[in-house]
Amino acid sequence: MEGYVKLGVKFKLALRSVLHETSYKKGARILSSGSVQHNIWFLLDGLAREIRVHPDTFEENTVWFWFSGSFLFSTPGLFNRVPSESTIELLEDCRVVLISYQDWARLKEVFGENELVTEKIRGGYDSVRQQLGDDIRNLSTDQRYLKHEPVLDNLFGRTQLRYVAEYMGMSPDRLGRLRRKYNNGA
Repeated sequence: MEGYVKLGVKFKLALRSVLHETSYKKGARILSSGSVQHNIWFLLDGLAREIRVHPDTFEENTVWFWFSGSFLFSTPGLFNRVPSESTIELLEDCRVVLISYQDWARLKEVFGENELVTEKIRGGYDSVRQQLGDDIRNLSTDQRYLKHEPVLDNLFGRTQLRYVAEYMGMSPDRLGRLRRKYNNGA
């Protein structure tokens, strides 16, 4: 099976011993731009967004969303141990499992699987982000809307239209018109 990493029993036991489950309230910013990320979060339930601040206008822009079943981390940041260029804000009450970077690094020293898991997480994340960037550059707004409609349908009603529009690289007015056009105003 492609994309699957077989994990050894000892690695699973060691990993389980350093995982911590916790909850955060809607609106929490669990990572601020300019700070080094000390944890990686796995989102069990909820919705989060990645925010970048434009260097000239200082406007916040939504560049990514994470749904349940996603790893929350910044690039660059967590794995490079450099200050994050992003902020992570929770848009709903969220339940997560987290591991500290120190525990992750200790596992990496002992278990070869850790490096494979790290590369799968990073590679998958980079691939889908690159695809969205390509779509924003190369597809019309109509084509983009239709291609990403399942994700958009999951976002509408859960967060501000402005955030969704920023993520899709279009104005809120344009996104609203497309939504009415393709969903009969749903």
